[in-house]
Amino acid sequence: MTPERLRAIETLFHQAREQPPAERDAFLARACADDPALRREVESLLAQPRGALDAPVGALVADLAADGLLTGRRLGVFEVQGLLGVGGMGEVYRARDTRLGRAVAIKILPPAFKDNDDRLARFEREARVLASLNHPHIGAIYGVEDADDVSALVMELVEGENLATRLAHGAMPVDEALGIATQIAEALEAAHEQGVVHRDLKPANITVRTDGTVKVLDFGLAKALDSSGSARSNPAASPTIAVYTTQAGVLFGTAAYMPPEQAKGKSVDKRADLWAFGCVLFEMLSGRRPFEGETISDVLAKVIERDPDWTALPGTTPPAIQKLVRRCLEKDPRRRLDSAAVARLEIEDTLAAPASGVPGRVVSRGERWPPGALVSIGALAAIVGAIVTWAVMRPARAPAPAVSRFAITLPSTESLAFSINDRDVTLSADGTRIVYVAGDRAQLMVRALDKLEATPVPGVENARAPFLSPDGRWIGFFERLDEGVTTGPVGRGVLKKVSTSGGPPVVICTVNGGSRGASWAADDTIVFATSDRSTGILRVAASGGEPEGLTKPEQAQRERAHAFPSMLPGGRGVLFTIVLPDDPVDRQIAVLDLKTGEQKTLIRSGGQAEYIDSGHLIYIVGGALWAVRFDLRTLNVLGDAVPLTERVLTLGAADFAISRSGALVYVPVSVGEARSLVWVTRQGAEQPIAAPPRAYIGARLSPDDTRAALQIHDQKNEIWTWQFARETLMRLSFSPTTSLGSSFPVWTPDGRHVIFGSGRDAPMFTRPYWHAADGSGGDQLLGSGSRPTRPVSISPDGNRLVLESSTPSAGYDLVVLRLNGKPQMAPLLETPFDERNAAISPDGRWMAFDSNESGLSRIYVRPFPNVSDARYQVSNGSGRTPAWSRHGDELFFVDRTSVMAVAVRTTPTFSAGSPVKLFDAPGLVLDGRFSRLAFAGNTNRTYDVARDGRFLMIKSQAGASDGNAPRDSMVVVENWIEEVKARVLATGR
Repeated sequence: MTPERLRAIETLFHQAREQPPAERDAFLARACADDPALRREVESLLAQPRGALDAPVGALVADLAADGLLTGRRLGVFEVQGLLGVGGMGEVYRARDTRLGRAVAIKILPPAFKDNDDRLARFEREARVLASLNHPHIGAIYGVEDADDVSALVMELVEGENLATRLAHGAMPVDEALGIATQIAEALEAAHEQGVVHRDLKPANITVRTDGTVKVLDFGLAKALDSSGSARSNPAASPTIAVYTTQAGVLFGTAAYMPPEQAKGKSVDKRADLWAFGCVLFEMLSGRRPFEGETISDVLAKVIERDPDWTALPGTTPPAIQKLVRRCLEKDPRRRLDSAAVARLEIEDTLAAPASGVPGRVVSRGERWPPGALVSIGALAAIVGAIVTWAVMRPARAPAPAVSRFAITLPSTESLAFSINDRDVTLSADGTRIVYVAGDRAQLMVRALDKLEATPVPGVENARAPFLSPDGRWIGFFERLDEGVTTGPVGRGVLKKVSTSGGPPVVICTVNGGSRGASWAADDTIVFATSDRSTGILRVAASGGEPEGLTKPEQAQRERAHAFPSMLPGGRGVLFTIVLPDDPVDRQIAVLDLKTGEQKTLIRSGGQAEYIDSGHLIYIVGGALWAVRFDLRTLNVLGDAVPLTERVLTLGAADFAISRSGALVYVPVSVGEARSLVWVTRQGAEQPIAAPPRAYIGARLSPDDTRAALQIHDQKNEIWTWQFARETLMRLSFSPTTSLGSSFPVWTPDGRHVIFGSGRDAPMFTRPYWHAADGSGGDQLLGSGSRPTRPVSISPDGNRLVLESSTPSAGYDLVVLRLNGKPQMAPLLETPFDERNAAISPDGRWMAFDSNESGLSRIYVRPFPNVSDARYQVSNGSGRTPAWSRHGDELFFVDRTSVMAVAVRTTPTFSAGSPVKLFDAPGLVLDGRFSRLAFAGNTNRTYDVARDGRFLMIKSQAGASDGNAPRDSMVVVENWIEEVKARVLATGR
């Protein structure tokens, strides 16, 4: 007897019983005029004594009558109209909501609920969460009703055929299966975004309505009906298993879709739903379950130990879908697909691809379902399947994991080796391993968070910008190039990969310029960026090949470069950072839609965006992390951004990494850290200066050595002067709150003024100003132009000021501003490379500077002002920030933690000896690029040389690892994703 016939008999049976005995025959005659057999069946039931009826519906009706809730009764505002189904521990009715005038399904909760106040209260709390799931592919829960000693769940009435019934006829056509799978994935995606996991996804809980709409039923009820509060999932407590333990051939509906971790009694999360999704998709395509057996033990053993028979998938299954099913059915949840959005996008892309052989459409309802399938079959089967979910108490979904923070202190030999323009740390996708670059040789180190020590990757040195493959088996990296915060092309480099388990590095491709970030996509391609401004975001196969361009900076839109690409889940798009002319501050976040080729700006101020599975973008603004909601389907941000608490070391790049699961690692930063000024002899001996501890960034001595002009970073940079004799500190510049402050102080030769760069009249766009050294008067603009400029040196006669200038296309060049007469700016030294930190010799005939034309920053000297007449290389290895001795017979420069000196002659022509190391001082701030202060990573000179040969320098606070020294700690935040969600929720954004 079909369920439809069962319902018809039951309904007519109840109606007949309500009639007066004298009128019952006439009623049945009218009701069964076209179906005499129906009348005979009902009359047979009416003639039977209760409890002894021979028809199946008779026992059902008798039991229901004994329970006291029958058709025609009211439960609160709900008028019960008829029975839909029954399970071992509950009944389901069709009812009418008299207040709203809609049809609903009423699920009567087992007596154990109404007899247990704590359990009922817990269920109501869970039901409120489930009621928040408002999605066209999720069967809605309206609420909980208590009346007449009955507790019931009020749900959406979903009418149609369930997937289990459909699969009883065998495999589906590929397009039909994918059309259904897309809607299932959408339902999972929406639920997971709300933190709800189904925990019992299977065909019996999936219904297709007559209009073709897929509805996934019973979301979260396995947790809601559990009373234990346990964070573990016990396979023996599976609702289906518990109800049908004595009915062979039925119980496997849940066991066959249970992930290995659940079968082992471990905690489960949304990845359990992705496993079940893979099982359902496998079954729709093949017509058989991936895991089958004669007993529960057989099924669970196969789930835990064996792979499905992949040959069961039909040959017409597109390769991308085969790969998707395999990823869903990874037994290790850390390697399993962890996003329903990724699954949905993969299927949508397959359906849309003309070459896939799968039509890009969802077939109509009439093509999918046998014409004899009736609405009532689906309703009864789906609801019965749902009630099975209640049959036994199922352990609750684990509560939100606790957020934990801890610092990793690195040994001095393994401390971070900064590459300035890139992140020096990265996390595996599951958040269990950190990879970072360490030591003087820039080695790759791998540290599991459950281990006390890191392990070096053998054979890899000179590395930078590490990134991991999605499965964590490979580390990608660039060969290290020593360069400034922002540079132009720096020659050829190499992108490589190396196995985390060891082995020789493998070359992927050669690249132009230094690295600017990379991301390894799930399809085994790598997107990356370099400092070559003629290109933007590039893509290359991880197996090797020639890179292809995906984006290109638009100079007409003031785009200096594209950097820090990050692949979105499913490969739909690439996030990247647009660098504008005033790098490193002026940045935007954009996305490239790989499906349409369209590019759009998402965030007007920020960089280095990453997507996490809570549905948020995390990005950096001024050394702080921010979060904003993001729609993966439309590639749009939603709502307002929310600031988070972490302060991240930000030089050319912010040093942090986030796993997809939401773990965070970052290099911490101190804001306004106190430092001191010291005199240092040529032998490295230090003598304290009485200046108060402040956040000193740079120092320049006055021509008579009686004062120092200081750049101090409190909330922003300002210029101060220190008088050595009077021991007084005086503020010289007062920048508007809208500017970045003032920086790069240079004394005029007469000592009467200090020149500095400021963005006071054009935030993010620095120009040269000067101020009287005694503090009188105000700031006076010296020159303007269409390019940002920063003063670095002045000729001894005071007539020519040399400035650094930056452009989107050419990087950093040197320009000269004539100060005698009307100020006039003119080019001085323009090349395809970066020229910085110019210093004019005391006799005014020569100019020292650093350039990255060789791939390393090195010291060069040219004639001044006729710079094209000659060129001399001074440093053998790397070198930055040159300074002349007051007598012009020596050049000093910095090589990481060392101060170097070179004997020189400037007449009749220039000549230089070999560089020698004067002293090594990791505790001194020798290179502003490595400052631990927020926003204070500078490329200008931090020190100066007095007439007596001593050095005026900045010293880090006691015990701090600063200056040019690599940092010795990282902060790890496990389950940080929970904090992000809580923060966004608290602000209502």
